[in-house]
Amino acid sequence: MKLSELARRINAELRGDGAMEVSGVNSLAEARVGEVTYVGDAARLKQAIESRAAAFIVPAKLAGAANFSDRPLLIAKDAKLAFARAISAFHAVAYQPLGVSPDLILGEGSRAGADCSIHPRVTVGHDSIIGDRVTLHPGVVVGDHCRIGDDTVIFANVSVYDQTEVGARCRIHSGTVIGSDGFSFTPDEEGRQFKLLQIGRVVIEDDVEIGANCSVDRAGFGETRIRRGAKFDNLIQIGHNVEIGENTVVAALAGFSGGTTIGRNCVIAGQIGTNQHITIGDGAIITARTGVTKSVEAGKLMGGMMPAMDYQQWRKSQVLYARLPELFERLKKLEQKLGS
Repeated sequence: MKLSELARRINAELRGDGAMEVSGVNSLAEARVGEVTYVGDAARLKQAIESRAAAFIVPAKLAGAANFSDRPLLIAKDAKLAFARAISAFHAVAYQPLGVSPDLILGEGSRAGADCSIHPRVTVGHDSIIGDRVTLHPGVVVGDHCRIGDDTVIFANVSVYDQTEVGARCRIHSGTVIGSDGFSFTPDEEGRQFKLLQIGRVVIEDDVEIGANCSVDRAGFGETRIRRGAKFDNLIQIGHNVEIGENTVVAALAGFSGGTTIGRNCVIAGQIGTNQHITIGDGAIITARTGVTKSVEAGKLMGGMMPAMDYQQWRKSQVLYARLPELFERLKKLEQKLGS
């Protein structure tokens, strides 16, 4: 591909030889002769100059302030987005339907749309609708009364429980479970845990991606809903009646307790946990390992992680932490005495 054509596809300004042929894209560390790479900041400039890359995708602020040894530049307002588009330009594969495996188990009243790719050992319950150009990989199980939207891809060994609705152009990765029971019990007269039946469902809107080995619980009543464009890493727990807003991104090992509402365009880092029935407002950012016990206003940056420290220092600090109430009372008495 000519560099000028790549610039057009990724909406970047070309500075240099547009007739240059480029063969692909690669990371900065791995870039070879003929490949294009991405340089996001000045800290990587030395590595870029020493690399074998043919051209660089860079932000405008870097293009004017750095020397790239006369190699061509693709200058973009959002250089990371431009790089993502460059990867797609070389590696995206147009969909080709593979047909339907003859061993598909399709329940009564269910149907699959046009041009699907349904691999062996797939089971679909009754009264479920599989849209057009849907890909179901081996071992996928779709329950009764489900809807899978057009162009959705569901990878191997995903379980979609009854009454689940999945939108168009979604991607659900291997091992994920959609629609299992929410975790809800109450003790009976003898102290045994009595299950509250979960009679709601899960709704996943269009353009959602869910990573591997995630769990999305069905609602007790009503819906657990993941709104359009939300993206999830691996190993995430979404409790019953949770709502995740549009275009929110969630990193691995996050857990959302029942009834939590997350706004649109939020960034939720890894290993966070939420209390039940709280709200995180639109555009909020929650940093890694934060325990969110109260509702968060829109646009807030919240954190609470304890950074790693020397083990012996950590042990001493824990002893002091346990004595804080006692020390606080002593301090109050001392202040009162001094004040008098």
